[in-house]
Amino acid sequence: MLLQTLTVGFFVLFTSFVNSLTIGKRVQVPDKDPTLKTLVYKVGLPKANDKITDSVMWVPATTQFSAWRITVMNQGRPYSTWEYSMLLQPSDCPSSNTPATDLPGCKPKSSSPKMLCSATTALFDAEISSAESEVYCRRA
Repeated sequence: MLLQTLTVGFFVLFTSFVNSLTIGKRVQVPDKDPTLKTLVYKVGLPKANDKITDSVMWVPATTQFSAWRITVMNQGRPYSTWEYSMLLQPSDCPSSNTPATDLPGCKPKSSSPKMLCSATTALFDAEISSAESEVYCRRA
């Protein structure tokens, strides 16, 4: 039990130290980053689909998002701005009754046209409800 507590404590301190090194710096984000995936599926994709206004949901054609993040302190809390690109294709999921939570299960139609959407999302870290986002899409 003590070892687990020490391990968790070390992890928290190490994470805080690493995060403090990147405050105010533009950092490239790996495509597998769990926060990036959350932002793509819960914020970026729904906003992109609102702009595209099709009868089906558009979903990522690839898992590459070319993402960057910059974090600053705002009222003593980390506030991050994320920039990422989404290459989208239509899926078989109807837009009329597919909730955003089901988007990860929608598969793109591989031979369909593509849209390239650029997204900027800002939020207090770990508070998806604070997210504000702008998305611009064009034919790819």
